[in-house]
Amino acid sequence: MTDKILFLYTLQHLTVDGICGAALAAYAVGEIYYEPIIFYFGMYNLLAFGLQAAAGFFLDKHPNFLRAAFILSLISLGVGTLPAIGIFAQVIFLGIGNCLFHVTAGSIVLQKFTGYKELGLFVSSGAIGLALGLNQLVDAQTFLFSYAVLTILAVLTFRAPSSARVSVSTKISEPIIFCAILLLSCVIMRGFGGSGGSSEYVMLFPIIFAAGKFLGGVCCDKIGWQNTILLIFVLGFASLQFEGLVPLILLTLTFNMTMPLTLRLLHACNPNFPGLMFGLAAGCLLPGVFFKGNFTIAVQAMVVIQFLILLSAWKIFNNKAAIA
Repeated sequence: MTDKILFLYTLQHLTVDGICGAALAAYAVGEIYYEPIIFYFGMYNLLAFGLQAAAGFFLDKHPNFLRAAFILSLISLGVGTLPAIGIFAQVIFLGIGNCLFHVTAGSIVLQKFTGYKELGLFVSSGAIGLALGLNQLVDAQTFLFSYAVLTILAVLTFRAPSSARVSVSTKISEPIIFCAILLLSCVIMRGFGGSGGSSEYVMLFPIIFAAGKFLGGVCCDKIGWQNTILLIFVLGFASLQFEGLVPLILLTLTFNMTMPLTLRLLHACNPNFPGLMFGLAAGCLLPGVFFKGNFTIAVQAMVVIQFLILLSAWKIFNNKAAIA
């Protein structure tokens, strides 16, 4: 049953990001000025990612609203696909709907599964859906119909996570707080380095994004998250020794491999608040969205800094025996 739930949420993730991408693309192709496009896309990202921590915290405190959050996300996204309400209102509804789905399904996946590959699979499909929508390969209404069917199935099969509240001390130690800050810093790094690629390849790099997220989860389960940290560094370092498309693909792959790792470890920092931790991770992608063009750092430095951050997190967990 849990495998079916994971598959369902993964398909939902694809369709949710597809709805938003397609609706925004439909607006953008009809807009003659570049500045409004930048404004509304930025506004959407701010709502979709920036609100997740608050929404996650609310759902952590009131888990009985999880089922309703799925329904609200469908309603909000549905309204957001209607051009008649105006792009400003569309962006608000799309951002809120996206936020509600991600923090709801994300927190459930964090609680229902203990491995990494499930997280990797869940987060991977969003990149595919977004690319299909933004490039207008699938329209918003098709995605919306699919999401409606999937949401009905999700609501009918919904079972509240049995581990919604974990018996741990309510006082979080300073090392664990520091570890969470390190992990969130790694997410910020991924926001700058993990969404690169070339516009010449419409679907290639979204597939690489998805593959990296899933591969990172599989590696963590197969060889341990500590060894995966080293593997990510070695692959990233190797990609820097060459030029061309293949090294760029490899580098993009390695940055995305960190996603299920950071999500799982953030949840371990405070298991009583899966929605909050998922939302904080999402919010830390925003600097890469807004400041990528104005912030430059050598990619070699990014690879090394990311490795040092994850290595430090591993040392803290190892010393505190926070993870078995």
